[in-house]
Amino acid sequence: MQKNDVIRVDVDGFGADAEGVCRHGGRVVFVPGALPGETIDALIVKVMKGYAYGRLLAVHEESRDRTAPPCPYYPRCGGCSCQHMTYEASLAFKRRQTADCLERIGGIRIDVPAVAGMDHPWRYRNKTVMPLASINGSAAAGFYMKRSHRLVPVDDCLISKEASSAAVQAVLRWMDAEQVTPYDETSHTGTVRHVMTRVNHRDEVMALLTVNTAGVPAPCSLISSLREAVPGLVSICAAVNRQRNNVILPNRYDTLWGAPRLEDTLCGLRYLLSPLSFFQINREMAQVLYSHILDLAAPGPNDRVFDLYSGAGTISLLLAQRAAYVYGVESSPQATEDARHNAQLNGLDNAAFIADTTENALPRLIREGVKPDIIVLDPPRKGAGVTVIDAIAAALPGRVVYVSCNPATQARDAARLVSHGYRVTACQGTDMFCQTADIENVLLFER
Repeated sequence: MQKNDVIRVDVDGFGADAEGVCRHGGRVVFVPGALPGETIDALIVKVMKGYAYGRLLAVHEESRDRTAPPCPYYPRCGGCSCQHMTYEASLAFKRRQTADCLERIGGIRIDVPAVAGMDHPWRYRNKTVMPLASINGSAAAGFYMKRSHRLVPVDDCLISKEASSAAVQAVLRWMDAEQVTPYDETSHTGTVRHVMTRVNHRDEVMALLTVNTAGVPAPCSLISSLREAVPGLVSICAAVNRQRNNVILPNRYDTLWGAPRLEDTLCGLRYLLSPLSFFQINREMAQVLYSHILDLAAPGPNDRVFDLYSGAGTISLLLAQRAAYVYGVESSPQATEDARHNAQLNGLDNAAFIADTTENALPRLIREGVKPDIIVLDPPRKGAGVTVIDAIAAALPGRVVYVSCNPATQARDAARLVSHGYRVTACQGTDMFCQTADIENVLLFER
């Protein structure tokens, strides 16, 4: 098999990113857009030892799970990977991937129930970050092709709120009017690197620009353009990143206009969110997810709970409504400050928030004699890792609730926690990231 070969193959499975898996010439071939049960023609675009990547050319026998993607940018845009299959098929894929990771990586066999999904799996993203580039001499915003930094201009993303698209287009019009250039990562020139938007349940909008200059040029014009285009605009912020990297949100930002935080609600609680705060991108499914977390953690009035990687305190404060006391640990000082504000906003005085890494804070709390009855953790995609898992086991909580957006790293960490004497007693996936290959999964561990 060589690059540019055209092969006809049967698709017999899925890869981790919902690409079709085929076998030809002793190699596994991954073909995005292909579905199990199909016979396809594929152009080989990359050949590695033992496997290859192909581009779908034709489908000769279609799966009954195939459907027409509604987005005109799919599949060039790298944001989605499941629009070519029915929503029911994407949920089934995510369930199988979760079960496979748990068994293959973690050595854990457990009943994996159906993934909780949405009635209308579109327009759910309340936070969108778009990089910018110059396309044919004009500023454009969109998303990168998979495994590249080639920008696909996107006027309107169908999984994002309409207000997000309106805000981004207003920024582009301002750039054209004021001759503000997009950032070029090769030459390290240009001004605007990214546009981020947050939209709350009332369709109120926070917009943030990351720039490569000391400040935003023509800020009054920017404010005017955004206010005119976005009726629900409540905040405009700017962050400066002059480094040769891809950091979207540096640790410091300035409020150019409006409020420094955007207010949203979740499960009956109010939250004030800065641009740097973590908040689940799908509010509807976050409420389903958090209901699962509360049911599995089952905190009682005498329980002390640790919430690791606590962000703006969304899970911590839900737990605090039932528990004796909650300790939230979060590495971002800004998010920690937001969490403290949110505790006051909701009248909860039985939660403390620590601005430190979990690796540092968790062993220190234990050394100081603060023993948890329950630990909840929601780490980034890389997972918790050996140090954190060993510290959790050393704390001897009766229950551990592990929330993850990456079943592979969750399964790895689960295996280590099981080696310390815990067992997995419950599992539940939630479709937080509709139309993508990602899933939010919860595991309950008990001693």
